[in-house]
Amino acid sequence: MNIEKIKYFIDLVECRNFTETAKKNFVSQTTISQQVASLEKEFDVQLINRKQIPIEPTKAGWLFYGEALVLWKQYSHMKTKMVNFHQDHFLSLEYSAFTDIQQLLPLIPTFKETNPHIRLELAKVMLKNISEFLQKGLYDVAIAVDSEFKEKDGIQTHSLFRGKYCAVVSHQHPLFNRDAITKEELYAFPLVMLNATAIGNSYYLMIQNAIEDGYEPNIVCTVDDVETELFHIITENLIGFFPENYRLAYPKEEVQLIPLKDSRHTYKIEIAYLKDNMNPAIQPFIEQLRHWFSQ
Repeated sequence: MNIEKIKYFIDLVECRNFTETAKKNFVSQTTISQQVASLEKEFDVQLINRKQIPIEPTKAGWLFYGEALVLWKQYSHMKTKMVNFHQDHFLSLEYSAFTDIQQLLPLIPTFKETNPHIRLELAKVMLKNISEFLQKGLYDVAIAVDSEFKEKDGIQTHSLFRGKYCAVVSHQHPLFNRDAITKEELYAFPLVMLNATAIGNSYYLMIQNAIEDGYEPNIVCTVDDVETELFHIITENLIGFFPENYRLAYPKEEVQLIPLKDSRHTYKIEIAYLKDNMNPAIQPFIEQLRHWFSQ
């Protein structure tokens, strides 16, 4: 299968019409149509609903699109690696939350000064995809909570730092003026959390921690992102969980992070990489990070 066919299909799904897809790839609409038809023939399934405007993938098409994205990223990553093989070393780093890397960012200039031949590229991905993308070779290094790397084949990890989760409440909540919140107080109120689709194993770990604290959490709402979580915290007076180093985009008079007393809701941030990844840029980066965080 020609890899360009995959690129044409991805662009067609994202552009949603043949004209824009053809322009983007500097080919004719006929070429795009023929290449997509070729894919459909190869897999014996209809990928695009051509009767709908704008164009919409079929159920099989959406499945193919998801797999095609991964394959195209792998191919692009391979091309970059080959281009840089005799030049500068290239190191790709994935993360899922700014709080995981904010302590790292001030250290990057020093690393680049001492390692001018290593080029870094940063990419934000969903937490549930962190270990999968690492195992598939889409990225060289990952930084995330340790729960996402547990029992994952071929992945080596090193601990960077630990932290605690805080309760997040709006100014209308009865607990807003507390300096700290007890477990009894926390679980007496309804909660909002990021769902398992967004944060993977961390969702179930939070529930497990609550049960080990001796309580069944009353999760009345799960959401896809932090912005929506904050919306429910403010408008519905729900309690959310954020890392203690999270920087709220709201004044303290409106929303607050409040420490939890004697809670199991803690986290550990790790840096991870594949054991068999031969990229020579990995070890200098890992060693310097471990040195920084050990001080």
